[in-house]
Amino acid sequence: MSPLRAFHFSVSLLTALLLFASFAHAQVPASRQYLGGTWHMQSSCQESAKGDQISTVGFDASKWHEAEIPGTVVGALVTDKTLPDPNFGTNLKQFPGFVMDNRGVFATRDMPENSPYRCSFWFRTEFTAPKSSKSAAWLHFLGVNYRANVWLNGKKVADRADVAGAYREFEFRVEGALKKGASNALAVEIFAPEKWDLGITWVDWNPTPPDKDMGIWREVFLSESG
Repeated sequence: MSPLRAFHFSVSLLTALLLFASFAHAQVPASRQYLGGTWHMQSSCQESAKGDQISTVGFDASKWHEAEIPGTVVGALVTDKTLPDPNFGTNLKQFPGFVMDNRGVFATRDMPENSPYRCSFWFRTEFTAPKSSKSAAWLHFLGVNYRANVWLNGKKVADRADVAGAYREFEFRVEGALKKGASNALAVEIFAPEKWDLGITWVDWNPTPPDKDMGIWREVFLSESG
């Protein structure tokens, strides 16, 4: 076989192997427990409890706002009628912390001193984890805007120094905190993007919400592995 034909054969074989590996991987069913749906949400300026308490099963969050996850803080406040419909008239201009002027794009400016979104916001849920013999459990976040402390059953599993970036995906090993076959409590403390963060930005004719889209804006789920 000539060197050129040998080269073409090698490339073809490698391509076939890669395609087969991709196909084989795609056929493996992913075991995921999605944790979306109705959570509860509250400003840390209105809730004095700490993460180890908030992430305890049975913690009383009955006076908190309901929040659909994925979602943002302002989105939840509009849904539960705390804030009016931003698409009606000039309602958006009346939202606390809203900024729209000719001094620059709000997404790249500091939060106003009187903005309620200078405070972090807690998102909380309870769920039952399935029984399993697999050794490793993983907690996944596909999109958090912008920083977060993550607590599971009274244990801090991630810190805001590590969980930062609206477009990043995160996974954390949590078998040390997860209670298989029992009720669990997950609490996520979210911080809005700051002036120079690469957040989720808007344009002048579709202005940035006053919370700068702070929230859990993509899916959260559990998975397991050996």
